[in-house]
This record gives sequence, structure tokens and C-alpha cells, in this order.
Amino acid sequence: MKRKAFICLFICAAVFCFADSEELEMYSWLYNNAQTHGEQLALLQGMSSGNLSGAGEFYGNALARLVAVYGNIRNVSERLYAENQAILLASLVGKEKYEGAASNLWRMYTAFSDPLVKAEALMALGQIRATQYLPQVVKVLDDLNGDGNPPRGDRLSNERVAYGAVISLEKYGEMDGYLPVFFASRGWYTDRVRSQATRSLRVISEDPTDFMIEVIRSARYSYPQKVAALRSIYESDAPDASKSKAALAALNSGWLSTPNNDQERRHLRELRNLSMEVIRAHGCSDAAVYPLLERSYKQYADTTVNSDPTECNNAINTLGTLATEDAARLLSSFLMTLNDKQQNGLVQQKEEGLVRSVIPALGATKQRNARPSLNAVIALGWIENVKNLARNALRELQ
Repeated sequence: MKRKAFICLFICAAVFCFADSEELEMYSWLYNNAQTHGEQLALLQGMSSGNLSGAGEFYGNALARLVAVYGNIRNVSERLYAENQAILLASLVGKEKYEGAASNLWRMYTAFSDPLVKAEALMALGQIRATQYLPQVVKVLDDLNGDGNPPRGDRLSNERVAYGAVISLEKYGEMDGYLPVFFASRGWYTDRVRSQATRSLRVISEDPTDFMIEVIRSARYSYPQKVAALRSIYESDAPDASKSKAALAALNSGWLSTPNNDQERRHLRELRNLSMEVIRAHGCSDAAVYPLLERSYKQYADTTVNSDPTECNNAINTLGTLATEDAARLLSSFLMTLNDKQQNGLVQQKEEGLVRSVIPALGATKQRNARPSLNAVIALGWIENVKNLARNALRELQ
């Protein structure tokens, strides 16, 4: 009889129209006198559909009560009702921006094993901007990101928690959350999480330069992560100066690091080549770029080992695109070295390929200081085709 009377009273509360304060008082009385978690869940669902305002404190108290008793629930059905309650309460607390629930939301995350409950707790923490728990949320996503491979445990469960952490860090909107979300966007997850992480990055910061340069410069991150960081900047809406700054940092990192094996050498070469691509697209006004480009040229031009002609040509083309006096001066020094080899009969197939790349790049700079090295080509014993390249380049100069 008591249960039937309770249900009838609940139906009456749902049917009659109360002022928000009166309706909230009625729901509060009904919730506190409910006998099962199933009844409590039904009441919360009614409150949610009724869009009550000012109910944050009630939801916070209900959450505290639920977290306190959850560990003692043994009935399987009641445990399921409690988990659904937790999901709904976390959502309602978040919508109400009720900051007083922060500690119980974190307790909810640690006490419940269901990944959907955990995810909802994390999202609610972000919604109420509970900054005292931001480091914990960051660590949750960092741990799940790991080294780019799925962590131990159920993959789907881990992914659901990661999704909640990404949304949470987006809601926080704090810079501390940027890198974990960035690595989630490139992580082991399915497209649902990666796509959400990519969207969340733009909400957290429109210009990720400082974060990405931290990744590029720090020994803490792997070479593929550095490449991903630079590519992220390249594809972002950051200004040209920011992209150029990141590319220079990556080119420098690509030469500072010492590879231990062929795989690392490939990753570093990829980082340097991508850096030069970004510089060609967005420029670089820092003079520090020239010795780095010279090194990318000479690692192929001046060695007999099996180095990368693609990187060498990228360095040549980048100098031609920069089109400064310093760029022309450096290209001219390359060409004069090739001229010396021609004069001494030391030109091989490699040198012929290099001279055919350096000459047009010098013409592209349009700098007058390129004239002496180009005129030397015409005066020396290069084949006519190479001399014609020099003549064409001279016509392009200012």
C-alpha cells in the first residue's frame, strides 16, 4: 500500500502545475522518501523533463547521497538504476553549473566502474569549471593516450572515458588541457574520439603555437609526435608568423637530435622536410634558418654516404622561395663550389643534378648578388644546357 500511495503521489506531482519552488519541494520530498533507486530514477527523469530552474543544490545533495551508498548496493537491477541515476544527476548538475558538486563528481568518477558514468562525471566537472580537479582530468586523458597505443583493459570502455575527458577539457577551456586533447586527436581511438578532439582543440585555443613548439623542442616527445605537432600548426588557422616560428623550431630540432637507428633517421628527415614545406608556404624572417638549410643541403652534396637528395633539393627550393640577399648568397656559395668541381674535372652525376637545381633557385631570388656565380657558369666548361639555365637565371635578376 505504501508503494502504491507513493506512486500515486508522484503522478499527481507530475500532473499538477506548481511554481518552480513548490514543485522542487514536492520532488525533493518524494525523492527523499523513495524506497528504491528505480523510484528515484523515475523522479529525476520527471524533473529533467520539467526543466526546473534553481535545482542545482538538490541535484548536488542527491548525487552526494548516491555516491555514499553506491558501494553497498548488491541487487543487480538496483545497481543499474543507480548507475543511470548517476549519469542523469551528473548531467543535471553540469547544466545547473552547481559548483558545490565538484568533490562528489570526482568521487563518482573513482567509485563507479561503468565507463559511461565516468565519462559523464568528467564532462560535468568541465561544465562547472571545477579547476581544482583539472589536473586529475588532464591525467586521465594523458594516461589513456599513453604512447599512442591502446592501454590495457576494455578498448571500448577506455574510449568512452577518453571521450568524456576530451569534452571536459573543452568545457574547461584551459591551456593545460590542450596537449592531452591534441594527442587524443592523433591517438589510438576511433574517429568519434579523434574528430571530437580536433573540434575541441579549436575551442580551447585558436593559435596552438606555444603548445606545439613545446612538443617540438622537448625531449619528452617522440619524433612522430613532433611531426604531428608541426603538421597541426601547418593545418591550423594560426597566423603565418606562428607557423614560421614553429617550422624553424622543428628544423632546428631535426638537426639537434641524434638518431639511434634508421627509423629515427627517417622520422627526423620527415620533420626537416615538413619544416621546409611550411617555410616555403609561410616564409621565415629569422636569420637562424640559413645555417639549418645549409646543413640540409650539405648532408647530401658534401658526403659520399647514402643521404637524401630530396631533402637537399627541398633546401635549395626553400632558399629560392625565401628570395632574400642571404638566401642568394648561400645559393651562390653552393654554385661556386660546384663551379670549382667543374673546373677541376670532379663533376659527377650528383653534381650535375645539383647544379640544375641551384641555378633556377638563384634566378628565383632575383637578387643581384647572384650574378658572379651565374656568370662563372657561362665562363666554365659546363654543358650548353646548364649554361642556358644560367643565362635564363641572369635575366630574372633585378
